[in-house]
Amino acid sequence: MSAASRIINYNKRLFGPGPVARVPAKGINGFYARKAPLEGFTHAAVHGTILGFICGFAYKFGMGDPDGKDIKDYYDANPPR
Repeated sequence: MSAASRIINYNKRLFGPGPVARVPAKGINGFYARKAPLEGFTHAAVHGTILGFICGFAYKFGMGDPDGKDIKDYYDANPPR
């Protein structure tokens, strides 16, 4: 028996070959699962990217980039020769 003829996935309700029977959670926990798979993934990726940029800008401009200030202070106190 060849490997291609062997059934690997017996749960057709979850994995096809038709529509996937996903059961999303209620509320915010199932926000992305209630969408079509590609749309849910795209929304999650875009929301994650936007949240990352917001946090990065808050760190850079709100906190004044403390690591950068430490490096600048070090080189001000110890100029290169």
